[in-house]
Amino acid sequence: MSSHVVVVGCGPVAARLVQELRPALESGAVRMTVVGAEPVPAYQRIRLGDVASGRIRGGDLSMLDPGELAAIGVGIRTGTTVTGLDRARRTVRLGRGGLDETTLGYDRLVLATGAEAVIPDFPVSGAVGRGISVAASAGRRPVGVMALREMSEAEQLGRAVRAGRPVVVLGGGVLGVEAALALAEVGAPVTLLHRGHLPLGRQLDPDAGRLLLRQLTGAGVQVRPDCGVQELEVSARAEDRATAADGVPHLVGLRTTQGRRIPAALLVACTGVRARDRLAADAGLRTLPRGGVVVDGDGRCPDDPAVFAIGDCAAPSGARPSGLIGPGWDQARATALALREDLGCPAAVELDAAGRPVPGPEASPRRLDPLVVKSHSLSVACAGDPDADPWDPDGPSVSTWADPGAGQYLRIVTDGERMLGFVAIGLPRSAAELSRHALTGVLPAADRSALLALEHAAGDRALGPEDVLCRCSGATAGQVGDAVAGCATVDEVGDRCGAGTGCGTCRGRIEEMLARPPVDSLA
Repeated sequence: MSSHVVVVGCGPVAARLVQELRPALESGAVRMTVVGAEPVPAYQRIRLGDVASGRIRGGDLSMLDPGELAAIGVGIRTGTTVTGLDRARRTVRLGRGGLDETTLGYDRLVLATGAEAVIPDFPVSGAVGRGISVAASAGRRPVGVMALREMSEAEQLGRAVRAGRPVVVLGGGVLGVEAALALAEVGAPVTLLHRGHLPLGRQLDPDAGRLLLRQLTGAGVQVRPDCGVQELEVSARAEDRATAADGVPHLVGLRTTQGRRIPAALLVACTGVRARDRLAADAGLRTLPRGGVVVDGDGRCPDDPAVFAIGDCAAPSGARPSGLIGPGWDQARATALALREDLGCPAAVELDAAGRPVPGPEASPRRLDPLVVKSHSLSVACAGDPDADPWDPDGPSVSTWADPGAGQYLRIVTDGERMLGFVAIGLPRSAAELSRHALTGVLPAADRSALLALEHAAGDRALGPEDVLCRCSGATAGQVGDAVAGCATVDEVGDRCGAGTGCGTCRGRIEEMLARPPVDSLA
């Protein structure tokens, strides 16, 4: 009899877990039920900005095909929440439409509930009365306040953009910068409010932050640094509504902490997230005070060997969730291996072209997880801590190159061959190369200026067939090369081998491979 794995959450990391378990599913050794609260199956959440800007349709981001998966024993239940977990009976309680529906038994349970946006309580004025605090829950917020973390929000934002309505983005972190750029690139009137002095202040050194500020302004984003939201202005008049005429107060503007009034049909709050760990905490599983289900390196909860957690809800070895897609996919792979061992269908040892075992998902102790701003008009990548004093004789080595007029900046911080941090703006090939080295935390000693030559090279650094091209999916250059044949877009390549569907770092390389003419065989 096959073992039953229940996955709570139907996001990108859950989709990755399904793919990692596919051999066990196809053999019939494992069957799976994936339960998701959203009305649609897993999709590439990191590309919601492209849906909002109208570049792509929501359906183009789909990562799971329920019909295809049903044939191998995977049930996808969308629009359904898990309202309770009984670890003693190994059951979860399901709810739909606010009503408890049924219970579902499991042999192994995987929590992939992700993270939820933290939206401040904003005072409001206008139709609902001055000074009334609006609680941070979807049922009580004015229409037009969102976090851009779900497909429905991206579609709502897209309708406002097409109508030419003004949008305000709150938060100068990576999500806020990405959202503002995505809207500005299609000509939407967008203002970015940021409490800090420079955008990405926690990730960039000050000079890089100043260049990013200049680039945002040049792209059409009205940036208001050192500024937050003092009060929201709402109206229930039909002519003021940016979306459905449902009689509820709709956002029409806001007043900043600097006293300026800004018209706004939508406020996209990119003000942080918190791990969705309530289900685990209520069931007595260990969680961190600031959010995250505590798990071991293979994703297993130390309090219950039948329960795992992966993605943004998980805190591996007690570390806070990273919020990055790459580590989430690594966790999915590690958990899939552990599940297969538990359920009596261990994975075969993978070998590379030279017959050597393919390394597992264990991370290098020096690893730095690259952060990439996903934008069509601007290349920004960074990792670690790049803000070091280059003139400190006792400090690390700092290499910096800047051409603000060309929108280019490169900064690398190392201690010997150990990489401590980097920033690359406007230099996509250098960014890709440094991101690759960041995963090991090692940058071989060499003339750092050689990286700049990559930007003008006729081709990228040659990768061998066994070299990993897409870290998120694990796809090698050889696998991507095979997948490129017959494809016209990066997304089509991703459908075949998974490359390019994660953090986005490798999409430039895949685009270059697509642009190369096919090699005709000789008669």
